[in-house]
Amino acid sequence: GILNFSQVSLTNWAGGGQNSLSVLGIATGFANYKNGKNTWNNSLDVTYGLVKLEGRRMQKSDDKLEMNLKYGYRASKSWYYTAQVNLKTQLTPTYTITRDTLLSDFFAPAHILTSLGMDYKPNDKLSVFLSPFTGKFTVVSSQALADQGAFGVRPARKDVEGNPVPGTGEHFRKEFGGYVNVRYKNEIVQNVTLQIKLDLFTN
Repeated sequence: GILNFSQVSLTNWAGGGQNSLSVLGIATGFANYKNGKNTWNNSLDVTYGLVKLEGRRMQKSDDKLEMNLKYGYRASKSWYYTAQVNLKTQLTPTYTITRDTLLSDFFAPAHILTSLGMDYKPNDKLSVFLSPFTGKFTVVSSQALADQGAFGVRPARKDVEGNPVPGTGEHFRKEFGGYVNVRYKNEIVQNVTLQIKLDLFTN
């Protein structure tokens, strides 16, 4: 885990600027298992940040929760038959600057990918997962956001006068298609790790 604090304090500074205070927390967990031809790789990433600018209230600067579960069965030296589940959402509500409109919330949205395919793992640093059979499911738990049709769900039905009918927006959207997932992690020098994540989905 990492916890970063940052403060900017300016007094009679001709170059301009703004006083600020920020905090960012990053927590990453891994649970990996290997036995014979079977592999089980799990990860959890949580990021949360706050920033306070002079004259303005505290607001979020980052908010992410991602969980990945992956099972593989060795097909050859570097290839595995693989099933994977990936979940992405956030922890707390996000509002407009004036805090009068909800933009997103926990499980509003949540993006869930379930995939079957092949994973290319030539070493412990690189994984390239190719899945021609992927379901992408979007969950919008907030009824207000669902009624707006946020994040691609079907919005609220309209009455005969063309006004939205509250409570009729759908909370769930499903798509099917192909998916590519690339993970690379390498300690390039002591205590400096390069980590790359790439996710591509098409319906």
